[in-house]
Amino acid sequence: MKVYGVTNVKGGAGKTHTTVHLAFQAAAHGQRVAVLDLDPTRQSVNWIEVAGLGIPALHIDIKQADLEAYISQLRDEGDFDAIFIDTPANDRDASLETLMVSDIAIIPVGVGSSDTGMLGTTERQVKRALQLRPDLRPYILINRGKFAPARERQTVEECEKTGFPILEARIPLRGDYQAAAGNRPDGHHYAQVWREVNA
Repeated sequence: MKVYGVTNVKGGAGKTHTTVHLAFQAAAHGQRVAVLDLDPTRQSVNWIEVAGLGIPALHIDIKQADLEAYISQLRDEGDFDAIFIDTPANDRDASLETLMVSDIAIIPVGVGSSDTGMLGTTERQVKRALQLRPDLRPYILINRGKFAPARERQTVEECEKTGFPILEARIPLRGDYQAAAGNRPDGHHYAQVWREVNA
């Protein structure tokens, strides 16, 4: 079982969109998939339920639950091939706990937003996790891109300073992604992300 943690302590970075789209991609590739939503707003769970995606999705109160023990139990039971964890904004504990149980960390960063200003906090979380889990594979995903090339270059330059790989796939600023919540995912850009993180 592989665990994908989608994290960035900055709110509005695209964590829920990334989580649901990638879980949908994994299921489309025949993976047995589940989503764990650590966000109190339950956005991933709500989206999956409203859209009728048929993907098991569970909200977990990270302050009450032992995420490491729960992931260990899921690994032992062997019912899933892939687990996707959506993390809440401004919750460093949830971010770090997610990183500590993940095999792959995906860090969405928006172009032309304040996401890079908060990137240092997420970077420190990832580097702290890497000290204890050197096999963790972090990737930065640039989203809201392809509309302002100069700003996109600046965002990429800021992301490069972390030393983490930046995915070639770009999620553009498009109305169908902005309005996607609650609808069936239809994004070939996320198919490319899925291929890259599993290459």
